[in-house]
Amino acid sequence: MTTEMVEELGPAGMSSDESEVDENTKKTTYRIKRRLWRARACKDRLIVIDSDRNITNAHGGARPGKQPRERIRTPTSTISKRALKVGCPKNYYSTGWVSNLGSDRMVRELKWKETKDLGSIQVD
Repeated sequence: MTTEMVEELGPAGMSSDESEVDENTKKTTYRIKRRLWRARACKDRLIVIDSDRNITNAHGGARPGKQPRERIRTPTSTISKRALKVGCPKNYYSTGWVSNLGSDRMVRELKWKETKDLGSIQVD
């Protein structure tokens, strides 16, 4: 179910980030931009996917290649200006965001599909 959700959201449904360099450590961190149109159920599943990466090898050492970037998610992060993904199932869109659209015409332009069961997940 989650794989299908990721495929339906596609690149347009994923969050982007903006980088900043810490003055003291000179380390680059990436702040995740918020996608207000995306439902909490989708966001929760994407957080689980992001956190489920294997960063060590069989011996506990670092895996070869470039290490994953540090991405920080905060409730006050910048709102993404990228276009939303049209044509997703109805429950992929935030009900609060949809209710603020203001007109039936704007809601129809979402061209949403039938609601899909996303199953259940446990978020820490």
